[in-house]
Amino acid sequence: MKDNLSKTKEAKPINLIPNRSKQAIKDLLDLTDYYTASLDDDSLLKPGANLRLLPKGVQALPEYPTHKVYPEGVHVLAKGISNNKVVFDVRGLIQLAGRQLVKDRDIVLPKAARGIKVNFKGSKIHFFHGTIGYVKEDTKIGEYIINYVDGRSMNIPLVYGRNVKDWWIKKGDPIPIDAVIAWVGENEAAKKQGFDIQLYRYTVNNPLPDIEIKTIDFVSELTDSSPFLIAITVEPSETVYEYFDSLSVYNDIIPRSNNATTDQIDLSDYYNASLDDDWHQHAGHDLHDLPKGLQVFGGVTFDVRGIIQLASGTESLRKTGLALPEEIKGIKVNRKGRLIHFLHACGWQSEPGTNVGEYIIHYTNKETKEIPLVYGKNILDWWDYPEDEKFEFGEAEEVWTGSNAATDRFNQKARLFKYTWENPLPYMEITTIDIISSLSYSGPFLIAITIQP
Repeated sequence: MKDNLSKTKEAKPINLIPNRSKQAIKDLLDLTDYYTASLDDDSLLKPGANLRLLPKGVQALPEYPTHKVYPEGVHVLAKGISNNKVVFDVRGLIQLAGRQLVKDRDIVLPKAARGIKVNFKGSKIHFFHGTIGYVKEDTKIGEYIINYVDGRSMNIPLVYGRNVKDWWIKKGDPIPIDAVIAWVGENEAAKKQGFDIQLYRYTVNNPLPDIEIKTIDFVSELTDSSPFLIAITVEPSETVYEYFDSLSVYNDIIPRSNNATTDQIDLSDYYNASLDDDWHQHAGHDLHDLPKGLQVFGGVTFDVRGIIQLASGTESLRKTGLALPEEIKGIKVNRKGRLIHFLHACGWQSEPGTNVGEYIIHYTNKETKEIPLVYGKNILDWWDYPEDEKFEFGEAEEVWTGSNAATDRFNQKARLFKYTWENPLPYMEITTIDIISSLSYSGPFLIAITIQP
């Protein structure tokens, strides 16, 4: 497993490593057994020297511009920087030893992490990594070794200044020649000394795409620069998706009507898709037929302009290459209400009774109420499948049907449902609402919320 310099004081995560998401497909290698640190741990035992601001979980990392001017104030994954994204499983890191780290630390770091399991074929290999410590340009500081099932191996050198550099940088510093900047942020320790934090993505083409990759080794050369690895993604030789990306709004979302009241909750800041966008980038899968603006469905006026789409288990990423949010928290309400009406549906069918997600209602007195989303009870797939007739769909009603190029092709219809929840605390102000996916086979999506006094 780990090739340690010593059998004592082995480096281990101090803070909690998040569980691997159900959304993480096999392409995103599972490094759980190899992490030596949490992203929240202070590196080199220096207070504040950490990657706490790096978003965790299944993340689509954009490529930052290669010019030397960095975005001001970018401390989270930025949208729209580049369409060239790769999805990684971001939860911890493997910090390898180097000469300085051997001297400076009481905790013994491994020289290598060997035998990282792959067990499938791949066309490209993406590494999300960095290093601690400066050395001369073109110094080899480590390597990745790709081990194939037929006994062959391929060595990928880690060369300072070419595919990796120190994680502390200043504006105007040169970037690696053969890697791209995948994340720019900060931490307390670096900021005090006038530095930013920078991490890199390095991609290699697999010269043996038809041979199964068995394992990958990550090895340090024990120089003064100590490499660390956050994630590896191997693109299979045959994929269903066209490319990796994150969900975003492509077509325009109309402005909110001046006639909208506080009854119709404003979701403008939370939409991640337009009604005219191809759902999950599947051609012809859209809601362009759905009337926009203030519309009455099932006797309730809704503000219909966009979509909040959440991830399903492995389906959304495996079939589309899109990393979707697993939850949207903090939708602002700031009002009282007797009834809450949700206009929603989900993508992909589940077995009756499957919990596909939940709404969480937050009140000013800090109480919360959970509203389970149960397939076949208060939510269904947005396509009208004949087998759905067997469900006892008593807690919601179908309030809209339409079509798109995809449903027409299969002689089916698109549809949405109104689910009404009676608020047990009608005289207590609701501050916010969360929508959370359970990462089942079905991915819930929300069109609108209306609060009835």
